[in-house]
Amino acid sequence: MPHAGMTPETPTPGRFFEPYDRDACEECGRCLMNCPVMGLDEAGARAEMRAMRGGGAGKHVLRRCESCFACNLVCPNQANPAQLFIERFRGEYRSRGMPRRALHFQPHEEENFRTYVIRRLPADEKRTLKRWADTSPCEEFAYPGCNMCTSPYLAGAGFLKDLNIRGAPEYCCGEMYYRTGMFDRLEESAARLNLFLEKLRAKRMMVLCNAGYNMFTNVLPRFGLKAEVQVTSFLPWLWERIEGGEIRIERRLGMSATIQDSCYGKVLGEAYYSLPRKILERLGVEVREMAHAKECSYCCGIGGGFPPGRMYHPYWIGRATVRSVMEARRTGADAVVTYCAGCLQTLCSGMALLPALRKPAYHVFQLVQMAAGEAPVNRNLSRGAMFVRGVLVRQTPMMLRGGSVKGRPITKTP
Repeated sequence: MPHAGMTPETPTPGRFFEPYDRDACEECGRCLMNCPVMGLDEAGARAEMRAMRGGGAGKHVLRRCESCFACNLVCPNQANPAQLFIERFRGEYRSRGMPRRALHFQPHEEENFRTYVIRRLPADEKRTLKRWADTSPCEEFAYPGCNMCTSPYLAGAGFLKDLNIRGAPEYCCGEMYYRTGMFDRLEESAARLNLFLEKLRAKRMMVLCNAGYNMFTNVLPRFGLKAEVQVTSFLPWLWERIEGGEIRIERRLGMSATIQDSCYGKVLGEAYYSLPRKILERLGVEVREMAHAKECSYCCGIGGGFPPGRMYHPYWIGRATVRSVMEARRTGADAVVTYCAGCLQTLCSGMALLPALRKPAYHVFQLVQMAAGEAPVNRNLSRGAMFVRGVLVRQTPMMLRGGSVKGRPITKTP
């Protein structure tokens, strides 16, 4: 595996993931006034903060917050209001459990939204996953992330062929547990990942997922991750290889695109979210920004199912996804590009559900392939349709049954 780009990076300042600072918070409401989803007026924002701080139900956060962390960026006192909101999510989960329908979106349930897709993958992608599942010791490796494991064709580019990719869906980083306040499951995920990393005994790990990169550097160590491994992200690696000529750009693409930012783009900062923009410009792609981009970007749509008042209800996930697709369409760009496999899957799910909204959608890997003279495998829309079918086939019966559940504990070994 080449070492280019495998140098230590400065992670997001830990303060973004420190506990909520009650003493620093002045209940000014700026966090909720500047929230891209809620955007409350000052009076409403102040009232909501009083309710959240006092343990009340409030009118908005427990039903509408998508835990995208934008509020932490605008807090003038660095009080970390996102952690207050996630703690409130946690309290709701501990006292009430989750609706049965939410089981479909629990990453470690035996039957979940990813396993539904993985069991129906083409033979070539199943072979790829089997190869990635190797846990024999290695010096360094690339961790694919769960979303990449449900679309392994995205890692088929020639410039990725030398990467020693290791991982499997059962070694999920637990990001969805964090954003819904399921901290017990997150601790169990960390324990399983410790065992996974102990088996590999690697010194360096490059993460092909923005959420996973943030989780390994900023969150999981707070929930029991103990393995000592140097963690880097794929975006600086990709940019360095393009800049250094290791990835040869054979043709300029001559198109326009808008970028669906990962929620972790805003968290990891301008130096990070500027990279996909630099890459597209180098490929000859005109970037047209959405109204909500960079620090104030909307979640792709999956976050619409995170708050306890809506937990994984397909209507609210679908509504949030359509919101993001419509924003992309309003730019007039030729295509929407993501640097997150999960964002790509969510947007394509929305477009598969509503054909009138369809627009070419790509992962940044695919555009680099095109500019390098390769013909990328493009199963983006059909993969989105598979996720929709999973909701219809598996989640709908759960909704009809109703009831609350806790989900099963995550064992150290899969």
